[in-house]
Amino acid sequence: MRTWRVGTISMGISLVGLGFVLLVPQILDMNLTTILLSWWPLLFNILGAEILFYIYFSRKESSFVKYDILSILFVGLLGTTGIVLILLTSSGLMDQVRAAVNSEEKTVNLPGFNQKAGKDIQRVVLDPGPYPLTIESGKGEEVSIFGTYGERVMEDDDSLLNKAEDYLLVERNGDTLYISFKDLPIQSGLLDSGTMNLKATLIIPAGLAMEIDGKRTDLVLKPRKLLNDWSVKDSGNLSVFLQDNSDIKIDARGAEELEGPENGWKMTEVKEETSEQGAVKKNGIFNIGKGKHTLTVTDTFNVKVQYP
Repeated sequence: MRTWRVGTISMGISLVGLGFVLLVPQILDMNLTTILLSWWPLLFNILGAEILFYIYFSRKESSFVKYDILSILFVGLLGTTGIVLILLTSSGLMDQVRAAVNSEEKTVNLPGFNQKAGKDIQRVVLDPGPYPLTIESGKGEEVSIFGTYGERVMEDDDSLLNKAEDYLLVERNGDTLYISFKDLPIQSGLLDSGTMNLKATLIIPAGLAMEIDGKRTDLVLKPRKLLNDWSVKDSGNLSVFLQDNSDIKIDARGAEELEGPENGWKMTEVKEETSEQGAVKKNGIFNIGKGKHTLTVTDTFNVKVQYP
């Protein structure tokens, strides 16, 4: 009596096919995942054909059909892997895996912004959004923005920010220029941590007044030779860098911390009336030169002045 072991041939063919699938991407630079997704259903065809083949011939000869459990389990494991790949593909997870493997995290230059303020513009109202920002006064008449941001992209993908309008809203109303930083796209994926990291510098003409609504954002101010008044409210950590030839008075109101050179701040402590625990807020004046122009800071957590 002849014994037929169903599963042995299927396992052999599966191993040959698997080796071929793994070899082809190395030679032809093809996507391995794509080949696996299109190849694995043949495993069930091979195993089914083998069973039918043995059943058909067992009727014609005196034979005993025996199933090779180990081989069948191996073929089933390969098939199950294929089913899992199909489910991952249909749910979109496979695309995220491909993107995570083939993408890279890099720092990209922010699309620049340049606009001449003109004689009719008297002040700038700034909303920095949730991103840290450095603000400087300049000698020219242009309002300029430059910087960098981090993103995770595929090799052939375009950058997420291609023009200034993708992250910036600029509107003119009468003698005021309104500048707002938009919320940037949230990158979602297996290796993405959320919003993109943006670091930008804004330069405005020294002769323009400026009002900043910090919204608890960390800011760095470099007023240089200020020729008009600036004001900042509701900032997080505010750092002010002054020069030897600066002529400015910093008037801080309702700050929790005031830092700077010794004997620089003339401070008074006030009790916050709205706090049940009586939290202490600080008011202070920091004067350089004659203090012709004023930087007013209101309701800011920490004000740190750095002066040579």
